[in-house]
Amino acid sequence: MKTLLAAALALTVLAPAAAQATSPACDVSVQFGSYAMGIDGRAFDRVQRYVARHPRLIRTSSVTSWGREGEKTVCLTTASRRGMTTVFRDVRALVGKGQRGPVEVRTLDGRVWNSHPGGPR
Repeated sequence: MKTLLAAALALTVLAPAAAQATSPACDVSVQFGSYAMGIDGRAFDRVQRYVARHPRLIRTSSVTSWGREGEKTVCLTTASRRGMTTVFRDVRALVGKGQRGPVEVRTLDGRVWNSHPGGPR
């Protein structure tokens, strides 16, 4: 019984970390969440187009899906530290307030921006 309880507790503690699905190798990560109605697909498309248009600024990109409603994280590796700042600023502007779920933009050096800092509207 104690083993079962310990396993359940471990899953409860580890599940949120697994859901965040960010890699420490991302210079900039863009996490698309959901308020039970899917992600902000338009913002995701804008970020994907931005990545495609800036191959000198962004060395690599990957998308990791982690949720039941399309939640995903875009991991971007930039060519330089200055590039990281530029991408962080540009992606924040692309996302704006967002139309649907929350979007979080995070840099490797600890800067964080949220499209809906107070939760659902």
